[in-house]
Amino acid sequence: MRLGQPVVEIAPERDNVDVRVGMWARRIGPVERIIASMRTDLRVLRRAPDEQAALIVVYTLCGFLWAPVVAAGGYLVGVHLPIGIPFWLAVAGGAIGGLSSVRTVRTQAAERRRMFSHALGSFCDVTGMCLASGRGIDASIQTAAAAGDGWPFAELQATLRTGYVRGETPWEALSRLADECDLTDLTELAAALSLAGDEGAAVRDTVSSKAKSIRERLTANAERDAASITERMGIPATLLLLGFMIFLGFPAIYVLFQ
Repeated sequence: MRLGQPVVEIAPERDNVDVRVGMWARRIGPVERIIASMRTDLRVLRRAPDEQAALIVVYTLCGFLWAPVVAAGGYLVGVHLPIGIPFWLAVAGGAIGGLSSVRTVRTQAAERRRMFSHALGSFCDVTGMCLASGRGIDASIQTAAAAGDGWPFAELQATLRTGYVRGETPWEALSRLADECDLTDLTELAAALSLAGDEGAAVRDTVSSKAKSIRERLTANAERDAASITERMGIPATLLLLGFMIFLGFPAIYVLFQ
């Protein structure tokens, strides 16, 4: 931290039920370790750790309670189960509920990172055009960050403003954002911009090639996902055909064995 430029930390809001439940839940060791492992994902989603801890507790309780509720309903209609079966089903349900909340965060964070990569490609294009027009690296980055809207560009603009207040260079601010959100493409871009800012290397071609590589990778991923979805679509049709053949062949086989 530079003299005369202290970093001001804003305390998170702590006046709602979710945050209070999350603060209590994070006192539990396993919950706190799970939250720590999800730090970058929560940063991408702009979700408070206390709020996610509350969601984990709620999902786990819902999964744990479904088996006793079902067993109680069965008991009312005359279906009596050994007590061990609802207990182990409740344990399994609680584990599945907690894991499902974590998996949901992972999936949503991966989608947000993909969206950020799309926006970063445009950011690199604008930066390269500004550099080609003779602008400096700082002005090019600021112009590129202000060229779009949506949450990726909002993150870039906020990061650059915060870095300016802290006395950081633009590439240091972008590198900090990449570390906080686990954005590999932004880390590589910040390294290229750092080379230009600190050593004066020509970086316009590097920025343009980075934009091209991002688009090629996203296109390849989209094609792979489309091929995977196409393959999975054949599974229901195969099962339907198999069931239809069994339905037609069962009477003949039954008569044959009789």
